[in-house]
Amino acid sequence: MKKKIGTVMEEKLIYAVKKAALDGAVPLSRVLEEAVEAHLEKRKREGGGAGIVQGTFGLIRADKETIREIMDEPGLFDA
Repeated sequence: MKKKIGTVMEEKLIYAVKKAALDGAVPLSRVLEEAVEAHLEKRKREGGGAGIVQGTFGLIRADKETIREIMDEPGLFDA
């Protein structure tokens, strides 16, 4: 089922996507759908959809107490 959405984009990007739709003789919505699909597929291939916690889970082999000591070190979050 298709649903209508609203968004805000740079004017030059709106112009470019409308031109692409006209040049390809396809609806504007189809150009946007293809762009979103391509973006999501790229993120999936690059592992961008998982988030940092899921992507790094299990990399540090340490018990909870050791991790707690590391997290409580002074200056850890001053970067």
